[in-house]
Amino acid sequence: MKKTIYLLLLSVAFTSCKKWLDINDNPSSPNSSVPAPEQRLPPIIAQFADGYESAGTRVAFLAQQLAVTYANSNNWNLTRWYSNSSSANWPWQSWYVNTAVNLQPLIEASEKVGAYHYIGVAKIIKAWGFGYLADFYGMLPYDEFDVAGNLTPKFDDGAYVQEKVLALLDEAIADLQKTQEVTAPSLAQGDILNQGNVDNWIRLANGLKARFLNHLVKRPEYNPQAVLDALAAAPQTDDQSAIIQYVDEEGVADNSKAALQYVNIGLTGRVTKLYYDYLSNDYTGAPSGTGNMADPRINLLIPHMENASGELVQTQFVDMASTLPLTGPASYSYRPASNSFSSKDSVYVQMRAAEEGGRILSTGSWYTQRGGKGLLLTNAEMRFIEAEVELRLGQSAEALAAYKAGIRSHMSIIGIEGALIEQFLNSSSVIQNPGDLTMSHVMIQKYIALSYSPEVWCDLRRMNYCTDASGSYNETVGIYKGFKRPAHTYVEAYPSPNDWPRRFAVPSYEINYNIEQVLTANPNAAAPTYLNEPVWWDQP
Repeated sequence: MKKTIYLLLLSVAFTSCKKWLDINDNPSSPNSSVPAPEQRLPPIIAQFADGYESAGTRVAFLAQQLAVTYANSNNWNLTRWYSNSSSANWPWQSWYVNTAVNLQPLIEASEKVGAYHYIGVAKIIKAWGFGYLADFYGMLPYDEFDVAGNLTPKFDDGAYVQEKVLALLDEAIADLQKTQEVTAPSLAQGDILNQGNVDNWIRLANGLKARFLNHLVKRPEYNPQAVLDALAAAPQTDDQSAIIQYVDEEGVADNSKAALQYVNIGLTGRVTKLYYDYLSNDYTGAPSGTGNMADPRINLLIPHMENASGELVQTQFVDMASTLPLTGPASYSYRPASNSFSSKDSVYVQMRAAEEGGRILSTGSWYTQRGGKGLLLTNAEMRFIEAEVELRLGQSAEALAAYKAGIRSHMSIIGIEGALIEQFLNSSSVIQNPGDLTMSHVMIQKYIALSYSPEVWCDLRRMNYCTDASGSYNETVGIYKGFKRPAHTYVEAYPSPNDWPRRFAVPSYEINYNIEQVLTANPNAAAPTYLNEPVWWDQP
């Protein structure tokens, strides 16, 4: 996972009697005039995606989609639900240092030329970044994050941040609906996410509203109709989804343009038994019948390797509730001279595709292709939110249609052929009777479709993992069947068997340099058990 450290370059303003030095702008030095909006936006989108997907990688380890080789420092700690102040750093740093501070300058540069669409996009990114990180950390600086000279900004609670976020999204939609001035650059000149498609940005804003509003299911203010209204204006088709395309520069060692999951998961990630059980319908209450069919996504999402006989064999899976994660699986290397591996744990195949000496060491995963895609907000996610809401309203037929549409959308996005998708959707491996559909069926399919997304953890917390009302593991009533506490749980943070991960640690920058504001916002922030303290929407 990324541990790159970025240095903050502080620009110091000098006054001088030589006024002629100020006549011209230096196009290589950012200020209120340069660069132009179309030059500012691409790196902002790229940096946002970096932080967002890196948060998703961390969630994948915590949410038991991924295991890791022993003992790969921060990533291994995340599999035991220990998010220390170091592992919590990168999403925070990528947002505040590389992204958020550049949004107001983008807005100001856009205002000068009447580039209203750029202003709308900037507000969406601001809302999105603060919204998902407030869900991730529970609290963060919002009002004072960019106050000049203030190195110790106060922390705002996630509930307050969400109010600001929803208002920003409405403002963004209004800006995007305006006609730009003739002096403005077209959005297509700087938009590396939606290629200038204004309608897609408006749909993204509404999709984010649906996502954030649906987090409130435990709260008295939860409004299912408001969620459905937002969904109606959100992505309805796959090509309206917010999907970022990464670049595979063949023969280039620099990974700066490569897919984030290719970079972050690297050679140490492994597939968990839980993830495979969900893909293969091997869990309590899973759809089953005489017409069962293997999920066509398996070969794209699960790595295989070539054995000594030249046959492709599927990876073995790490059972997070077993004793294996206490000391393994071990990392391994391939020895071409003997056509063998350095460890018997090579049966736990790496997630990144690899071939050496004519032997396929891993077929990899769709998500870890070097030139892959980042699924930031998709039609599939919208359909699963719809299925959940309809199920809550007792509209089982509508819920079933949305559940199937979500599966179809995810399969289509990752490249499954249409006829095969329909064959699977009509099989007994998918619920066919509206009365048989449960929240567990919907959320497990959403868990697959949102692989390596930070939103998965929001769902796990909203649904209370696989527990009953007391917080005890209960496979009869629990939603995420088979999701158990790992054998190597960090007991200092989760001393009770009813404790589950509820928030990420406060990053080390704030601990080291802003501890008074951290403790003012939450006096428990320095305690290990802070990690199992529910964020605002995770409590009634």
